[in-house]
Amino acid sequence: MPAILPDMRSLESHNKYPDCLWMQFEAIPVPSVAPQTQQLDIHLSLNFNEHWEPLLGGRVKFGLQGGTLKLYLENCEIPVASRQLVGSFKLLPIEETLAIQSSAENLVTESQRGVQGRENLEKIKETESIFCHVSTISDDTTPAWIFAVEQGKSVLKGLLKSAKLGEIAAKEFRMAAAFEVAKEDINLTDAEGLWPHDITPNQHSVLERILTIYLQANKLQPALSWALLSYNLPPVEPREVEIVPEAESELQEMVDRIISAETDNFVELAQIANLNPALDFAGSSLRGTTLSAVDFSSANLDRANFRGATLNDADFSDANLQNAKFGGADLSGAFLGNADLSGADLHKASLALANLSGANLSGANLLEVNLTNTNFSGANVESARFGNNSGMDEEMQVNLQQRGAIFEEV
Repeated sequence: MPAILPDMRSLESHNKYPDCLWMQFEAIPVPSVAPQTQQLDIHLSLNFNEHWEPLLGGRVKFGLQGGTLKLYLENCEIPVASRQLVGSFKLLPIEETLAIQSSAENLVTESQRGVQGRENLEKIKETESIFCHVSTISDDTTPAWIFAVEQGKSVLKGLLKSAKLGEIAAKEFRMAAAFEVAKEDINLTDAEGLWPHDITPNQHSVLERILTIYLQANKLQPALSWALLSYNLPPVEPREVEIVPEAESELQEMVDRIISAETDNFVELAQIANLNPALDFAGSSLRGTTLSAVDFSSANLDRANFRGATLNDADFSDANLQNAKFGGADLSGAFLGNADLSGADLHKASLALANLSGANLSGANLLEVNLTNTNFSGANVESARFGNNSGMDEEMQVNLQQRGAIFEEV
């Protein structure tokens, strides 16, 4: 007689910062008359919010713009065609998630609940509905899901409740799950007691970046959350990353150097911080910065936030600017040839005299953008949104519409 499968709900989960990301898996036996075909439904719950982390005598608040869930499967698989968590999903508001979290066996200790409960009560009023976009990659035994916040939102907030990932055969198998974040997935949303209030936007953007890189390397590795399931096989414990004791003192020295720097030139500040403008600022906040004539050619600036920045004559040729935010930014005279601006938000920006020849603007928001003498030759404007654009003549509008652009009443 075959062994009866246990109810495998609430698998062993580990959440480093449960108020930022709480992850739980359920492996639920599917009723079957044939024991040899017994299946398990694998369900995932994720709750996203922001977290305050003590640092350098002050504290910093961060949330996630995205991240990657990776499964490592032994003696089982989830084929790409059978994966069900793909598309756009509305996260449940925060107040609807507190009871769900508090009932989870592996969420936090009682002492942690007291502190986090007070923090959560402060966050309830901030609730709004946010959508999360999910795509899947990798092969059948190492499936991965990529999560990203919807356009126009700063961080993921809310609960993805019991979403089915797929099915696996109920036999000897091992499954390890890890939710990993790269530096571009982390968004610093506030800081207290870390630097003077009179620093410049350029200093602020560089300081935030070095803190983000420090957090990602020293606090959020090898994964922010992970879960383990073994059925008739011995479990394997995940490895921890050893935190170097000198890392925080070196971070403090770097912060002091940026604050006391005698230059406000962005490139020079980045050099002081050992940052590469072409590689280290994807997903970063560059709001209100002065970046005139800076060379960002071929840079990876995916999801970067340039709201209100001065970017006239900057070189963004061949740059990755997917889902970047340029609301109210001055891009007058900027060179964006062959840049990838798909999904970018340029609302109320100025592109006067800018060159976007060969650029990818598919799905971009160009509502109320100044387009005086803007060059769109060879640009992909499929599903790009235009409306109330100064400098737009009838000939340009007809040409853009013929190439797939959408014009809206504003």
